[in-house]
Amino acid sequence: KFSSESESPALMDFYPKTPNLTNEKQLLGALQEVLEKLQSKRISPWEKKFGQVPTCDVGEQCAIRKGARIGKMCDCPRGAFCNFFLLKCL
Repeated sequence: KFSSESESPALMDFYPKTPNLTNEKQLLGALQEVLEKLQSKRISPWEKKFGQVPTCDVGEQCAIRKGARIGKMCDCPRGAFCNFFLLKCL
């Protein structure tokens, strides 16, 4: 326990004195990649309005399991079906 304010550690004592610019650049690059992927996966307002889901390729994940429920992420192409055990288009 600290007896006075001068003995207590300051918040800045936990951070490095010199910034690690390479680490920050790597983090910014990773964040940029994630944002670009999210931007490309956006559903158009027309698809959202009419309840349509995008199409996915054979072998791609087409559903997701959350507890006992299974939600469809995309429609499999013609001739393929979504296997709800593997959660992929076959």
